[in-house]
Amino acid sequence: METRDLQKEINDLEESKDVKILGIETLDGILTRPVVEAAIDSLKDTLDQINLDDIANSVDKDIREFAGSV
Repeated sequence: METRDLQKEINDLEESKDVKILGIETLDGILTRPVVEAAIDSLKDTLDQINLDDIANSVDKDIREFAGSV
């Protein structure tokens, strides 16, 4: 089994999705390799399911409409 380069995976994920991962937290405060691997995999899955550009465009449109009505 190949050891994953978790820092590289985080950096690649941040660059490819143009997001910044601020931190990974657990309820008990203990970060182990399997916990970090699961968090990275979960973030990848979540970010693959949403389109951040569409969300940003929608928010921008809403703000412009709101600003125009005030």
